[in-house]
Amino acid sequence: MTSIRLRFTEAPWAIFPPVTTGLSYYAAAIIALKLTEGYDGIATLWPASGILFAALLAASGRTVGLHLVAATIASLAANLGAGNGWPLSVAYTIANIAEGTIALWLVRTRTSCRVSFVKTEGLIWFTAAAAMGTFCSATIATVFSATPSFVFWFSWFSTDLLGILIVTPIVLIIGKTIIRNGFHVDLLRMFRGSVIFALVAGISILTFFQANYSLMFLPMLAVLLAAFRLGPIGAAGGVLIVAIAGSIASSFGTGSHTLAEPGLVAQNLFVQFYLLMLFAAALPIAALFSTRDRLLVELSEKGRLLEMSEGVANVGHWRLDISGQTLTWSREVFRIHDIQSDTPPLINHAIEAYHPDDRKMVSDHIERAISSQRGFEFTARIIRPSGEIRHVRSKGEIDRVEDDGPIGLFGIIQDITAQIAHEDEIEKARIRAEEVARQATILSETDPLTGIANRRRTLTALDQAIATALAERRPLSVAMFDIDHFKQINDTFGHQTGDEVLKQVAAKAAKELRSADTVGRFGGEEFVVVLPNATADIAARVGERIRNAIETSGEGPCVTISIGVAELQPDENGQNALRRADEALYVAKNEGRNTLRLAA
Repeated sequence: MTSIRLRFTEAPWAIFPPVTTGLSYYAAAIIALKLTEGYDGIATLWPASGILFAALLAASGRTVGLHLVAATIASLAANLGAGNGWPLSVAYTIANIAEGTIALWLVRTRTSCRVSFVKTEGLIWFTAAAAMGTFCSATIATVFSATPSFVFWFSWFSTDLLGILIVTPIVLIIGKTIIRNGFHVDLLRMFRGSVIFALVAGISILTFFQANYSLMFLPMLAVLLAAFRLGPIGAAGGVLIVAIAGSIASSFGTGSHTLAEPGLVAQNLFVQFYLLMLFAAALPIAALFSTRDRLLVELSEKGRLLEMSEGVANVGHWRLDISGQTLTWSREVFRIHDIQSDTPPLINHAIEAYHPDDRKMVSDHIERAISSQRGFEFTARIIRPSGEIRHVRSKGEIDRVEDDGPIGLFGIIQDITAQIAHEDEIEKARIRAEEVARQATILSETDPLTGIANRRRTLTALDQAIATALAERRPLSVAMFDIDHFKQINDTFGHQTGDEVLKQVAAKAAKELRSADTVGRFGGEEFVVVLPNATADIAARVGERIRNAIETSGEGPCVTISIGVAELQPDENGQNALRRADEALYVAKNEGRNTLRLAA
């Protein structure tokens, strides 16, 4: 048992709820005993058990013991006041307290499911715990009863079970509402509830306070109406009203239930059984209706959040009914198409909203998805009524019910116009970057004066040509030439003329080369020609063409060149080939210039 020791500062607030439980328990017990003279002092309905169980479910672990103590005192007082002796009063009190304790133990320790009157699992566990508690309570009371019998056991069991099943939901729901909303009263809801409960009361009075006709079906209809309109509290409250009316009628010995079986005990048991069946029908239905209402609220909230999310993401959802060829659009789909109507167009008109160049593609995707029963995805353009073109991405899948075949297409459509624009900008930026990189590469590999390859690019071309020649076992030659008496040209005509001579020599040399050849300025007035797939003889012929073209130019100062040619030898690298071509060049210069010599 949980310790009931409390700090002094907590005592006033902690004691108030248990005292309320004790007083409520006592009042409910006295009223129940006075309303119905049951069998051996057992009432038709024992609401005190429902009050105690509700208090125990709502209490914190530290105050459960106080509630049990208060209920024990109240139970003893009520039983003694009813004329039971001390031994019997103590025995009945033990039975009553054991009932709530066992039910609470089952709820708190034997399952992780919480008591609920709107969820099926919670309602089932609440009923099971109440039934187990009242089973033990009825057994204890029967053992200590002066006249134990099955009738006594069943009467106790049904009386206390009714008290828990009917009263506990009412107490907990009202208490939770007060805690959540305070004492704020919804007048419209209160008026509606009052009218419904008044109707239940009127029908109950009509049923139980006459004995000429059996109208026991009428309260059932009234309670079901209360359950439908008010939920669990309507079901429990309606059954409670019927129970009160039946108890009062029993105390006067009247009611249509007296037609069923003569004798007070039989009539009392009949009313109890009737109330149990009434509760068993009403509360689950109320729970289902409450669940439905809760799901509708959740669905509405999810729909609101979905609509908000679609608006932020520019994504709408749609559904095509295959048999009826009808479309359903979300609000965002209308916004994407810039259509003000709330009625989606026909499927043909919806396809016509696409760009003429995209319509066949869209139709093919939809037809293929229906025939193959597979999903699809495409990107296309739509034309708004204003003529504006928007880019959209649509993705869909087959909507089916088990094995009945496809019944529709369900999908989303997203406005990706901004994304397409960004992608276009990125592509343009990429092209610009590549062009800048290409220009930078050209600048880094081009001689700025002559526009032909610089020294670095020439050496790279030579290395690549050597690698290819060795791999394919092809010949390769290198020619090196420079301008004869170039210093004299600069001294006589000036450096500007010298620069023009360099440009003309480079241009004329490049013009005489084959497509695979490379000419580059190696430094000053010195040039190198890389000649792939060329023997020394072929290279010499190309060199002669270059020399003749430059010598016969006839423009400005007289310009001639001297050339040295070297063919790549086996196991020779580029540096060695250049060195031998350079040696051949100096031989040409020493032998009179304006000539070509082959390397040894």
